[in-house]
Amino acid sequence: MFAVNVLTMSIGNVNDAPIRYNALMLENARVSVSTLVGNIKNHYVQESLRQVHIVLGSADFLGNPVGLFNNVSSGVADIFYEPYQGLVMTDRPQELGIGIAKGASSFVKKSVFGFSDSMAKFTGSMSKGLAAATLDKEYQDQRRMSKSRNRPKHALYGITSGGNAFASSMASGIGGLARHPLEGAEKEGAAGFVKGVGKGLLGLATKPAIGAFDLASNVAEGVRNTTTVFDQEGLDRVRLPRFIGQDGIVRPYAQREALGQFWLKTLDNGKYFNEDYIAHLELPSKENPMLIMLTYNHIMLVRSKKLTTEWDVPLKDIQAISKERTGISIT
Repeated sequence: MFAVNVLTMSIGNVNDAPIRYNALMLENARVSVSTLVGNIKNHYVQESLRQVHIVLGSADFLGNPVGLFNNVSSGVADIFYEPYQGLVMTDRPQELGIGIAKGASSFVKKSVFGFSDSMAKFTGSMSKGLAAATLDKEYQDQRRMSKSRNRPKHALYGITSGGNAFASSMASGIGGLARHPLEGAEKEGAAGFVKGVGKGLLGLATKPAIGAFDLASNVAEGVRNTTTVFDQEGLDRVRLPRFIGQDGIVRPYAQREALGQFWLKTLDNGKYFNEDYIAHLELPSKENPMLIMLTYNHIMLVRSKKLTTEWDVPLKDIQAISKERTGISIT
């Protein structure tokens, strides 16, 4: 199951596979229902088998060669189409030159997009499979959260986010050598310590490689997105997701609660993602803004700018709460 999980995480992504089925036409079909169903079934089974190579060719672990071919071939077509359009649509000779320039720029843009997209998909699928091989759930969650939050919009941002991913993977691999054996010993004693040593060694071998693949993937994704930076943008989120409490009642939208929930979900790179938000209180300080976050399991002091915890106390450890002249005292 471990091997299957690693393989499916690596080769499971298929992107924009252009599957097309031929229609089935039956004229004067005076047959039984079972024969009719059999004919339809056989037709679509055969059509599906003819599409297998297209599905495989669109797989991320191969670099999506079908998508690469479509992008490059579209660019090549534009080299001839744009000048032709300029010549046909108007009798002005300068339109031919503009058409040639448009065609050449489209070819370069689509070629760069295709090759960088192929590189990003290949390296991304490799790092995804290796991340599953680390057996470190906390590292996997933090990496997934970091990737979803730090999508590179251009090449420069791709270099910085890729460098950060590489550095954090290296740090996690080296730190795991000490951390995993200690955590294992606390939970399962001597057997847990041995498991932790194995987990730490596995992380030391895989996490730097994951960091290198993430670096390459982010740089390639940044280059790819640079080619579309001036295109019309898609839909952007207008506001943060609505906060809905544990009672499940949908109340009028509250910006403060939505912001508090967002802070909790992204705190410490997603460490508290599965916690349920109750409330937060911002502490007045211009130099070092802080806030108190309350969930159903913890109360914590958070640095607002970096979204990292200063301290974190489980509610079960709290003995007493009293109101003081200067605020609230928690023992």
